[in-house]
Order: sequence, then C-alpha cells, then structure tokens
Amino acid sequence: MKRGLKYISYALYAIIVATVLLYVRFPSAALQSYLVRAADGMDPRVIFKTGSLDPSFPPGLRLKKPSFSLKERPESPFFEARELTVAPEMGALLTGDVNWFFDAGAYGGVIDGRVLSGKGGKIGGFSLSLTNVRLQEYALLTDFGIGHVAGKLTGNLNYNGSLGRIDTGAGTGDLHISEGRINLSTPFLGLETVFFGELKARFTLKKATVNLSSVSLDAKGFQGSLSGTIYLNRIMGLSRLNLKGTIEPMAAYVETLKGGPALLSLLGGGQNGSKRSFVIQGTFRSPIFRFI
Repeated sequence: MKRGLKYISYALYAIIVATVLLYVRFPSAALQSYLVRAADGMDPRVIFKTGSLDPSFPPGLRLKKPSFSLKERPESPFFEARELTVAPEMGALLTGDVNWFFDAGAYGGVIDGRVLSGKGGKIGGFSLSLTNVRLQEYALLTDFGIGHVAGKLTGNLNYNGSLGRIDTGAGTGDLHISEGRINLSTPFLGLETVFFGELKARFTLKKATVNLSSVSLDAKGFQGSLSGTIYLNRIMGLSRLNLKGTIEPMAAYVETLKGGPALLSLLGGGQNGSKRSFVIQGTFRSPIFRFI
C-alpha cells in the first residue's frame, strides 16, 4: 500500500513539474508558426494572425487579438477578436477525434461554442452561441449590399459540413437583434434609415438553401413579418432572394419622416391595423422589392 502511494506521489510530482515547465517554457513562437502553416493548408485557404499565444488552464491556448481571413481576401478578416481561448474536448481526444471548445470576446460581445473535427483533419462543423454582438463592428456585413447595419445580436447557430462547401452543409439558426438600425445604401421614398427595436429570425440551411421559417420585426413605426428562401452563392452579394412578407405602418410616426406621405400612400393610406404584402427578389447586392 505504501509503495503504491509512493508511485502515485511520484506521478503527481511529474505531472506538476511538466505543467510548470510547459507554462514557463511554452514554445509560443513555434506553435504560432505551425498554426499559420496549418491555416494556409485549409480548404479554403485561411490567413491566421495573432498578437500573442499562451497556454491557458484548463489545458488549452489563449490568443490575444487573433484574426482569420480568406487567402483570396486578405484585407477583410471574416473573424477577429480581442481574446480567444481554445481547449480540446478531452473525451473526443480519447476516440481519436479533435473537437475544440472556444470562448471569444469579439465585436463588443461574447461568442462561444464548439468546432467539430471532419475527415482528413478538416473542420466538420460548428456550433455557436452569440451574446450581445455589435453588428456595426462586423465590417463584412456591408457585402450584403443593403447598407450599414447596427444592433445587438444574440442567438445560436449550428452547422454540419465543410466550411468551403456550403452546398453540401446543413444547419439551423435562431437569432435575435435588438436596438437595430439599417442605413439604406439606396434611400427608399426618401427613407434613409430604418430603426427597429427587435427582430427575431429562425431558419434552416440545406443544400445551399436557407429556409426562413419565421422572421418578425418590431420597428420604430413599423411591424412586419417575412418568410421564404435564400439561395446562397459563395459571393454572398450574389445570393438569390425569394421572400414574401407583410408590413404594417404606424401612421403617427411615418408622417414625421422625410417622404412620409408618399410612403403612407404606398402602405394603404396609413390606417393603423392595415397591412400590405410584399415580395423581395433579386440578390442581396441588387434586391427587387414590390408590393402585391
């Protein structure tokens, strides 16, 4: 019994010494160089940069100011954060998989979740939880072509499949935007900015098609709903739209807007309780809006 306890104490001592040496002599430069090469070998190819890389506890890595961008668009990071902590899923390691948990402070909010391993060491999917992410800080939203978007985003996203092949992946989403605002790239009847207090959306993704099962909008002066499909393109601005919805104006507010009388006329005279139906077609970059 005493001999067994002695061996256990030796093992614990060895673990403690190894841990201390890892933290004191952590090969951050070598590991950072390896991660840069690994990102460059992904499909699609990714450019990875970080201000610093250090060990964290529980066992993992802590990155300061990391950024990730596609090789074809190095000037536009698709993700960057103030700090990112990454840790392996210990149970998955025992089965030979390499799944990762992560927690990031990014875009004024928090993004955490899990990255799933796929075939050949590639990413096979992910799950995200977003809390109070500021949309105005995510520069790539301008690629959608609708204008400058602001608001706080909270919700969950799940995706299974290759990141470079959205036509073969599948996923779901449940999102909530509060304190929202859209500065339209093209004014509509003199309306340059749309304020919305709350937007909720649920959707599914399958075979490069996003099915919007429900979208509800509670805007300043408007209420509306939307559903339909979006056919994704790798160039997001060229994704095709086939959406249908309704809009209900609040006359007292709309009358105060520039172009308000013309807008009220389009919306059925501005009587509270009246709704107009509409469709949105075309692409994100060149949407076609019409009432029906």
